[in-house]
Amino acid sequence: MLPGLRRLLQAPALACLLLMLLALPLAAPSCPMLCTCYSSPPTVSCQANNFSSVPLSLPPSTQRLFLQNNLIRTLRPGTFGSNLLTLWLFSNNLSTIYPGTFRHLQALEELDLGDNRHLRSLEPDTFQGLERLQSLHLYRCQLSSLPGNIFRGLVSLQYLYLQENSLLHLQGKKEKGKSLLCSWRMDARKMEPVIVIHCYYY
Repeated sequence: MLPGLRRLLQAPALACLLLMLLALPLAAPSCPMLCTCYSSPPTVSCQANNFSSVPLSLPPSTQRLFLQNNLIRTLRPGTFGSNLLTLWLFSNNLSTIYPGTFRHLQALEELDLGDNRHLRSLEPDTFQGLERLQSLHLYRCQLSSLPGNIFRGLVSLQYLYLQENSLLHLQGKKEKGKSLLCSWRMDARKMEPVIVIHCYYY
């Protein structure tokens, strides 16, 4: 190393500057391309951008994630951060939701999967782990039946929307001594077989 450079690096002012740089906090995660991010509450909006998959590198602090009106086909485990409270995925091309996709989203309160016309079936443990989920939207899909225990563990569920499917019946199993009770009504205008508008445990 040149003597002049060595003396420069040993200067007290430069040493202080280096210490200050090391003390700076790491940069906040950047917003995914084509998305809009807000800080309070932490929100990422990626709607209507023709995404074929969930954008990578979502900020881990995200509480609200809006992905509606895209072309997303598949959801896999590890895609979403555990701080999510609201997740909108309506009006996509969803056909497959792998088991465990939502399992770690223990804070999630609202999940909208509606208007996915290629979504024909769901696995029994699709919603496992969503103990705080209050509102679940599955309207306007191609569901003709649901596993009898698919809502097992959803102890906070208040609203379940299944209109404009081809469901003929839904049986709720007991959860910790409680049974799942759903309110049903017919849509006379569209002649849909069943609409579930409210579910709760009793």
